Amino acid sequence: MIPKLRKVTHEERVTIAHRLLKRVLKKYAKDTLAVYVCGSTSKNLDQPFSDLEMIVVVRDGVEIPMKYYLHKGLIIQVDYLQSSNFLRAAERFTDNWHMEADQFRNRISLFERDKWFNSLEKAVAKNEKADTRETIRKAFLMMTESRAVLKNALITGDRIGILGSARTIAEDSARIIFVVNRMYVKTTSWFWKMAFGAPKKPQGFRVLVEKMCGFTSTTLKEVVEASEKLYQEMCEFVAGEGVGIERVDLWV
Repeated sequence: MIPKLRKVTHEERVTIAHRLLKRVLKKYAKDTLAVYVCGSTSKNLDQPFSDLEMIVVVRDGVEIPMKYYLHKGLIIQVDYLQSSNFLRAAERFTDNWHMEADQFRNRISLFERDKWFNSLEKAVAKNEKADTRETIRKAFLMMTESRAVLKNALITGDRIGILGSARTIAEDSARIIFVVNRMYVKTTSWFWKMAFGAPKKPQGFRVLVEKMCGFTSTTLKEVVEASEKLYQEMCEFVAGEGVGIERVDLWV
């Protein structure tokens, strides 16, 4: 039997979130510090087949497995996260910041104890002041590694490897652009829309990415050429931010 997905309205998702809240508090009331809806639903950007994502913040030392399932055609994810770990994550500027930052900043609050959300706001404020250069450096190094994979695929004539690594290079470049612009993805369906619209980016970014990802009709040769061109442009782009990845000595 094939699982069925059904269209769900924003209002339905919020109603289901409140039902989940009651169950969470009934089962884990003494350990729960905050409960909120995150993801696209928190910003009223959810579409008919979007999932429902919720975060339950629990006391330190309490371990509750994530719940991830399909319920009557709606995909539901409930993460149970320990308070101190979650707040530290909100402060950090990691190489996946562009995908994680939204969960710390946008929410439909359902429950809190002892004004817990004030602590989250303070953690986010620290994050806003964080230096991004090390994150940019690591992201560019990841892009360089993806380029190495592409070169190996070229040597072996691995067509799938070439196309796969080219797309990875495109996604790596978008990661850098998000971080440089201090932009985060508000909903996954907007990923490329937001990356293409970023104020600071290489001039040929969109055209090259569309070739590398197959968004436009192209040849394998053009994919490779676009990948090399984008890497070159990203080198100049991160250099303009005062970031480099090479070292003259062995670093341990």
